[in-house]
Amino acid sequence: MYEHAACGLLLTDRHGTILRVNGTLCAWLGHASEDLVGRHTLQSLLTMGGRIFHQTHWAPLLQMQGSVAEVKLELVHRAGHVLPMMMNALRTEQAGVVLHHLALFIAQDRHQYERELLVARRRAEDLLTAEREAQQVLALTQERLRLALDSARLFVWSLDADSAQPRYEDKVALLLGHDSPRPVSRQALLQCMHPDDRGAEAQALTRALDAADGVYRASFRLLGIDGHERSVTGSGRAFFDDRSRPLQLVGVLNDVTELSERRAQAEDRALFAEQMVGIVSHDLKTPLMAVRMSAVLLGRSPLTPNQQRIVDRIGLATARANRLIADLLDFTQARVGGGLRVTRRALNLHELVTDVVEELALSHPEHSLQHHREGEGDCEADGDRLSQVIGNLVGNAAAYGDRTRPITIHSKVDHTGFAIQVHNHGEPIAGQALQRIFEPMQRGTEAASSGRSVGLGLYIVREIARAHGGSVTVESSREHGTRFTFHVPH
Repeated sequence: MYEHAACGLLLTDRHGTILRVNGTLCAWLGHASEDLVGRHTLQSLLTMGGRIFHQTHWAPLLQMQGSVAEVKLELVHRAGHVLPMMMNALRTEQAGVVLHHLALFIAQDRHQYERELLVARRRAEDLLTAEREAQQVLALTQERLRLALDSARLFVWSLDADSAQPRYEDKVALLLGHDSPRPVSRQALLQCMHPDDRGAEAQALTRALDAADGVYRASFRLLGIDGHERSVTGSGRAFFDDRSRPLQLVGVLNDVTELSERRAQAEDRALFAEQMVGIVSHDLKTPLMAVRMSAVLLGRSPLTPNQQRIVDRIGLATARANRLIADLLDFTQARVGGGLRVTRRALNLHELVTDVVEELALSHPEHSLQHHREGEGDCEADGDRLSQVIGNLVGNAAAYGDRTRPITIHSKVDHTGFAIQVHNHGEPIAGQALQRIFEPMQRGTEAASSGRSVGLGLYIVREIARAHGGSVTVESSREHGTRFTFHVPH
């Protein structure tokens, strides 16, 4: 029953490490159980937005109140596509060990299930007029439907083509601010509906009665008599006869006020966090520059060998800090500022790559850097950004590659555009890591040879490629090594 439950079941420790998972969730995500248990955390299965939401909202809420219900998150399938899921979680403690019990189901399946319940109810009502024996079946179906609707906080309404007036169940009065269910008319609903939303809702109702469409979708705000504003979504489907004339429209109203508020709060927190990264990174540049200039001035004075080593160490540390701050500023610009900005100008790609490789050779004396050219070399691009691309890709190759074999940088210009390739030998990038290698705070392996960055280098390379209208790809195998290709078409 656990393995083949209708929903995905997951057990994690307090840090999110997966302790147990059922076969249903494994099938949805394309993973085997042994690939997930003890090797993955819940956070690693989420999208970047889901990880931020988990850290800033979901996890603290679960710790405070012990359970979280009806939270929508996006999980990443092993093949790379995204699955929207609804999640319920319960926090328990057994023998001093904190456990998180999670139940997940695909949101699309939920919507489909709700529509099937509505159709089942209508069929049961038709059977009631045909024979008395169907009364017990109808009562059971209605009870199941009510349980599902109440648990999902859905309110039913319908419209007959003859009357042309929607009929709402009494519980819709709760959406209008009443303290108990009571009959609700179309006029009462429109009076509480925000004036700016009435036109769009009326158009959605008209489109639903069109045989070419038949689907009702609307979102609107209700200004309740209790002074509270509620966000409501409506959905439904119209039914037609064999002449495409509308017979009836059945729909549901869903109070999404709390979900909308939580989503807005989570988005505000995520945006604030990213903006703070940019602000703090920018403000750190001034004191770091003062430290670096002080070290340069000290270096010009007569120093003992020990003092010179200390000054050199200060210079290297501030240079590394400046690189990290530059990455953080670029990350903030890409995420919050609408993408990186580039300034194209005519340049010779081969000469640019040669100059950058010579500088990098001094920074990585333990590696052999080889530069190969192909084509004339003339192109239009942002030279500073291309230098950043080469530095990040070579730095990545130096951190993870085999020091006994050379790092090859290949610059190419032809009729299709221009490209920069960086190749190194060493341990290949694992399949799962390969799929998200260009995402923020991702690394090809946990065993990096240097703690040189916060995992933003390849993400920034991808954003620079996009800013140029190009792309960056990676190939990695034990036989042929790892090759990153940065390509910009004409």
